[in-house]
Amino acid sequence: MLELTREYLAHREEFLAACDRVLSKGQLLGGDELKAFEAELAALVGTTYAKGVASGTDALRLGAQAAGLRPGDEVLIQANAFVADVEALFDNRIVPVPVDVAEDDLGPDPAALAAAVTPRTRGILVVHLHGVPADMTPILEVARTHRLVVVEDCSHAHGARLDGRHVGSFGAVGAFSLGPIKNLGAYGDAGFVGTNDAEIANTVKLLGTHGQVKKNEHALYGGNSRLDELQAALLRVKLQHLETRNARRRAIADHYCERFYGLVGLPLRDDRRVPAYHQFVIRTDRRAALQQHLATHEIETGVHYPVPIHRQPAWAKIYGDAPAMPRAERIAGEMLSLPVHPDLTDAEVERVAHAVTSFFA
Repeated sequence: MLELTREYLAHREEFLAACDRVLSKGQLLGGDELKAFEAELAALVGTTYAKGVASGTDALRLGAQAAGLRPGDEVLIQANAFVADVEALFDNRIVPVPVDVAEDDLGPDPAALAAAVTPRTRGILVVHLHGVPADMTPILEVARTHRLVVVEDCSHAHGARLDGRHVGSFGAVGAFSLGPIKNLGAYGDAGFVGTNDAEIANTVKLLGTHGQVKKNEHALYGGNSRLDELQAALLRVKLQHLETRNARRRAIADHYCERFYGLVGLPLRDDRRVPAYHQFVIRTDRRAALQQHLATHEIETGVHYPVPIHRQPAWAKIYGDAPAMPRAERIAGEMLSLPVHPDLTDAEVERVAHAVTSFFA
C-alpha cells in the first residue's frame, strides 16, 4: 500500500540539502522556511493565507475554533469521516451530528444536511474522502440558507480540484494533514489551515503559540501547535513534486478504472473533478473474499473506514445511540483500498490489476 523509502531515495540530495540549510542556521521554529512554505501552500490552495500547525487534527481543531464555532454548537458531519474529525469537534466541546453520505462522491448528502439542521446547528464539516472532491455547490447552498460555517477536511486531497478550484478554498477554513502517509507528507506529524479571512488566519496562529502576540503578552489562551522549520523545509521539497506525483496517481487510477469497469464500483470520475487519489477505493459486496485473494498474491490492501463514526464504541459512550445511516453503513462494508501510491512501477500496477480481474474471472 505504501513505500516511503522510494520517494526519499528519488530526491535524497534535495532532502539532505534542505536539512543542512535549516540545521546550519540554527533557527528551528518560526523562521524563513515556514514563512516561505506557508506562502507556497496558500498559492497551491488558492487562499489568501495558510498557517502551519503540528498535525491535521490540530488543523481541524484550531480551524473550527478560529472560524467561530463554540462549545454547544452543533456541526453536521458525514458518517464515514475519520475519527479525527469527531475528536477535533469534541476537544472544542462542539457537538458532531452525523448525516448520511452521497452515493457518488461519499461527501455529506445535501438533503440529509438540510434535514438535520436545528436551531443549534452552526456548521458543516465536509471531508473530501479518499481525495475525491465532494460536490460543494449544494453543500454551500445549505450553508448559505441556514448561515452555517463550512470547514473542509482536505487531509486526503492535496492537489484535488473541483470546478477548477482547489479543495480547501470553498469554506471558511480548509484543514490539511501533512502526516507521513499523505500525498504531501512530512517526516513526522504536521498540518496547515488555509483561509481567506485574515482574522481566522491570525487566530489560528495565536492558538498554536499560546496566544502570544509578543514575548510575555498573551492575547488569548491557546496551546502549542507549531510546524517546525525542518519539516517545513522538507515539505517544500515535496511540494515541488506534488503535481507530478498526483498525476502518476491519476494515471494508475485510470488504468485500474479501465481494467475493473463492470466488475466493481469505481471512484466517481467526471469533468468537474481532478481527484488526488490518496486512496483508490473500489466497492464490492465480496470484499473479504477479494481481500484474501489479493493477500495470497502478496498484494496489500486496506479498508478506509470499516466502521462509520456513529457506530464506533467511543461514539456510543459519549453521545449514545445514533440513527441509522443506511448508505454510509452499507458502503463501509463494501470499500476496499488498492495500492495507488506514485512510486509503484508499471509492473506492480499491472500485477494488482491482473489479480483483481482474475478473482472475478
